[in-house]
Amino acid sequence: MDQNTQRDWVSVYEESKRLLYEEIDYLNEMKNCDRFRENFNRPKFSHIKVPMTFPEFTTEKVMAMEFCPGIKITDKERIEAEGLDPVEISRKSAESFLEQLCRHGFFHSDPHPGNVAVEKGPNGEARIIFYDFGMMDSFGPNERKGLVDFFFAIYYDANVKDACDALERLGMLRLTPDVDRIAVERVGKDFIDRFQETLKRGSDWEDQMDPEERKRINRQRRKELGEEFLSLNRDSPFVFPPTWTFVFRAFFSLDGIGKTLDPKYDLTKITLPYLKELLDLKDGNAFVTSANRLLKRVGLSPDDFKNFGAQPQRVARIDDISRRLEQGDFKLRVRALEVERMIERSKLVQKNTFAAVVSCLCLNSAMCLATFGKTAVASRPLTKLLLGVGAIFAARVPYGLNQLRNLDDYNEKYGIKR
Repeated sequence: MDQNTQRDWVSVYEESKRLLYEEIDYLNEMKNCDRFRENFNRPKFSHIKVPMTFPEFTTEKVMAMEFCPGIKITDKERIEAEGLDPVEISRKSAESFLEQLCRHGFFHSDPHPGNVAVEKGPNGEARIIFYDFGMMDSFGPNERKGLVDFFFAIYYDANVKDACDALERLGMLRLTPDVDRIAVERVGKDFIDRFQETLKRGSDWEDQMDPEERKRINRQRRKELGEEFLSLNRDSPFVFPPTWTFVFRAFFSLDGIGKTLDPKYDLTKITLPYLKELLDLKDGNAFVTSANRLLKRVGLSPDDFKNFGAQPQRVARIDDISRRLEQGDFKLRVRALEVERMIERSKLVQKNTFAAVVSCLCLNSAMCLATFGKTAVASRPLTKLLLGVGAIFAARVPYGLNQLRNLDDYNEKYGIKR
């Protein structure tokens, strides 16, 4: 996690504790298993198998469920020996998790290879078996809508404003006044442009590039967006919600499974065709979503029609604001990043200057006492005290100079020279 993301480790701990204690309650696991099976009880997901449960034999300490043997999902040799396609299995496992997140809002938090198996179904195709439903978590409708909107914003619409709005809905982007939303959107646009370019060309992601090429791209990006990166690092606009701890954990497990089955596995590229299945979730209706996307292609949006009707009220509001500005009722506040950097550097310079002056003052006073004030009362202890204080402040000067140099190097890394 980078430095512009805030984390609440206490909340992450509480979330982990909650799920771990739920995992040892077998009545709760039985309910989770039944709910998970019902969510996938559709012909489209006939390739997903969930064991049946037996409530009459289940207690908080013991769980009775159907015996469903299968091949470990990462055992590629046995899967191929059964005549099954590992690439298809990797794709279906990824789509099943996206379905859990985006449509069900109820997902398996621990899909490691020991909890997922494969068998040959009645039709000869691969069927994925899920086990162990003790560690499950859920999203509310607002989070699901935010996740779907975020996927559409970066994959289809390439709209940075919609992406940021979705992150706010997910609780990943702060809404406080100290956050520079323009800087976030500029950096976000750069990310979406590079993401779209990689998808269209089918080229490697940055983490798959040669290290030298990656460094060159990072230098170029810092040169173009240095001010924005500095603003993000200072404001820490992003937040890591505790629930996403287990979402990312599940993604990492699935990524490991996918790459074991298919060396070319790429979850981000699998997501693109899958989004067509989520059209009905974007605006509540597949037809509405399709119509909105068609309007955007011709340069319009549903908001344009709303804005047309609300135009007279907005003109009146602008006139009211202008009049109140003239009367002095409002005061404009402008954020100057250059001034903020100058003030930050000046503070370090002033601290170093103060430490150097105090150190010299104490050392000079100690020398005077040692030379001319031998007969004064308590001159010896006072001399030692002044020497000690002077030494402490003298030691702070090189530390402060090092801080100043690090600050200059940090700014220069983003193309900002003093």
